[in-house]
Amino acid sequence: MESFEQLCKVALESEGFIVTGNVKFFVRRKTKKTSHDEFQEHGYEFDLVAARSNRLILGEAKSYLGSQGVNRQGFRGLADETRRTSFERYKVLNDPTLRSEIAIRASERYGFRQSQVEWRLYVGKFANGHEGDVRAHLAAMDPPVRVVGLTEIVDALVGLAERRTYTDDPVIMTVKALAAAGRLNSVDSQANP
Repeated sequence: MESFEQLCKVALESEGFIVTGNVKFFVRRKTKKTSHDEFQEHGYEFDLVAARSNRLILGEAKSYLGSQGVNRQGFRGLADETRRTSFERYKVLNDPTLRSEIAIRASERYGFRQSQVEWRLYVGKFANGHEGDVRAHLAAMDPPVRVVGLTEIVDALVGLAERRTYTDDPVIMTVKALAAAGRLNSVDSQANP
């Protein structure tokens, strides 16, 4: 699991989910061959899969910290297709049929109803001026995709770090250590690292 995904994992755990990463769901799809029908099975990997009694989360994590950020050019129906697009980066989110097939496989694998599957995109950074458009576009999908931004992720981590109980997790310990060193104003500096 990559570092940003680890932050998202801990934030999801703060919501009471059991979380794992890098889970593949295999979907059989028709190829683009025109001479004959041909099918291939592809594995679509999710950065985060989280479960609790009433919900199954399928999540993608895109940090883009240190780069331009998540932008509208990655999403069909939102991108200006006269410019360079990056639809492959968000292939599952851009293909409603594929999302439906993955929801079927995920719900079967983990014992949930398809209506209990929730889609999320965790974003570390948005391109300047793109956040509102991306959030609105993904919220309007059927089923909707919940966008969780960096502020929400950090708020969850700080909330966990503010607890007085010891948590043996490197993410929480890092936040507690930063607080104890006086580097975070919003965390109780008396928190026991």
